Amino acid sequence: MSETKLTVFGPPRLERDGQQVEIRRRKGMAIIAYLAVTGQTHSRDSLATLFWTELSQSQARGNLRRALSDINRELGDGLLQLDGENVALVKDGVWSDVTRFRECLHSTSSHGHPYEETCERCFPLLDEAIGLYQAGFLEGFTLRDTAKFDDWQYFEAEGLQQEFASVLERLVNGLSDKGEYEFAISHARRWLSLDLLNESAQHK
Repeated sequence: MSETKLTVFGPPRLERDGQQVEIRRRKGMAIIAYLAVTGQTHSRDSLATLFWTELSQSQARGNLRRALSDINRELGDGLLQLDGENVALVKDGVWSDVTRFRECLHSTSSHGHPYEETCERCFPLLDEAIGLYQAGFLEGFTLRDTAKFDDWQYFEAEGLQQEFASVLERLVNGLSDKGEYEFAISHARRWLSLDLLNESAQHK
């Protein structure tokens, strides 16, 4: 079975079996990213309003229908789940870096200690998480006339950056406790670069 990968830390990029897949419409790429990151089923009306706010509902739905048709043609049938009025990605049909990032963080909360602490089983998961965070969420990617999508993108980016900062903080604290100061300092510098006024990072 072919593997489809979506990276959204940085400009969005789709790959099928290691080869980049070109999505002709920017809004088509945005729809894929939105479906993958939310991990939910959305109504056609809500998607039409999200991406074509300035148009009438009938015009917006027509544009959405054409965009979904293009996605099916470019990605191949079987990844989009089109169920009447609802749209979703097929479960486990697309691997995404954001989903894996959040899975890593969630896994560290099942080790029997407070979330902010770091045990030996946490380190590889946190290392994997920081490796996935190559740039800000959808950094450099913009759409025209999509205020509602822009708001969603902004708040997702802010939330993910805060989660990333917490990963770096936990690694800095955990590595310092182990006496691995060189690695701790490296992560502290990256943590500080997110917020130059962060006193906690400056004192590590």
